[in-house]
Amino acid sequence: AALEANPLIVKCLTSLVGFSLGDILAQLFVEKVEEFDWKRMARLASFGFLLHGSMGHFFYGYIDGILPGTNAATVATKVGI
Repeated sequence: AALEANPLIVKCLTSLVGFSLGDILAQLFVEKVEEFDWKRMARLASFGFLLHGSMGHFFYGYIDGILPGTNAATVATKVGI
């Protein structure tokens, strides 16, 4: 699948979509803005794509390298970090 073939780009795109949808929902349904702020959404989408997705990819890859395994204690440690 795409995640296995291109993990970094898929994670970056997933983060872009998540940040974009989150801001759309926040602006429309929480803040109920009269005029949608496209620049704000673009900033958040860019953050998701350029920083959150890539940093998460490398950070969790590093964590999996120093804390291998999926037993309960290991997973709890990873979540705690």
